[in-house]
Order: sequence, then C-alpha cells, then structure tokens
Amino acid sequence: MRKDSFITVCALALLGSIAIAAPPPVKKLPSFNDNGATLTASGHLMGLAAGDYELKLSATGTESTVCGDAGGVEPAPKEVVLTGTVVISATADVPAAYADLVSAAPEPGCLQAEGEPIAGQQEVSFTKAAIEIRPVQTDPEAAPLKPVRCIQCSFMQATVDGPAKPASCLTMYTC
Repeated sequence: MRKDSFITVCALALLGSIAIAAPPPVKKLPSFNDNGATLTASGHLMGLAAGDYELKLSATGTESTVCGDAGGVEPAPKEVVLTGTVVISATADVPAAYADLVSAAPEPGCLQAEGEPIAGQQEVSFTKAAIEIRPVQTDPEAAPLKPVRCIQCSFMQATVDGPAKPASCLTMYTC
C-alpha cells in the first residue's frame, strides 16, 4: 500500500513540474501566406522578457519546378526546408508583433543540357513550419544562445498560393 502511495505522489509531482516549466501556449495561431516559392509568417508573441529576439522560420515543403520550352531538364519534385530570419524588440508584458518573416527561395532547379542554369517556374507546397525564438547573439565568438520558445505548425493539406491556415500549432522550448 505504501509503495502505491509513493508512486502516486511522485507521478503527481512530476506532472506538476512539467506543467509549471512548459512555455506559454499559443493564444492565436501565426498567420502564414504561401507566396509560390516562399512562405511568409506574421503574428504576436506573448510572455517574452524585454530584449531583442531573432525569429527563424523553417518552412518544409515539396518543390516542383517547370523548366519550360527552353530545352531545360525538369528535376523531380523534392522535399526542401527553406529558412528566413527577422529580429524583433520585445517589451516586458506587451505582445511582441512580427511580420514579414519570409523563408528564402529555393535554388534554381533548371539546367540546360550543358549544365548552365536557366530560369524556370518554381512552386513549393508547404506542409509544416517552425518558428524558433531566441535572444539575439551579441558576441559572435560565443556559443549560440538557447531558444526561449519554438512554435511548430502543420498544415492539414499542402499549401497552395495565398493564405495558409495551419491545422495545429504547438509551443515548445526546442525545435
């Protein structure tokens, strides 16, 4: 009987410490927009201490390229992870807004027979996105600062050009 009580008390203590240590939940989902070959994110962050923060967007999707009639060789669709960053300033106890957090465009995927790159039509259908929030690193020699929060979102269906509403977002300490 004592052993069962001890295990129950330990389990409740562990659950309580996890609940206290968890990052604040996302009150409102970030807004995303599929720009064709890039993904843009915007929104508000709650519960940050005053200071400057770097937000890094990592957008995962499938890239398709159409090389056209210029004699290009069309590559097979492939999964890509595109990143972009923006720096924001936060004031304690005030929601910090961010906008225009844009992923980079994928590398050109069309090559002529001689191996020279040519212009092509690129499209990325995004399936998930993560926003990592960490304090701005002031000393370039020091190790990177740990993230204070990570928001991981998934889309119910792969995105198509225009607004992309995530099906769910989860807030954690690491991405």
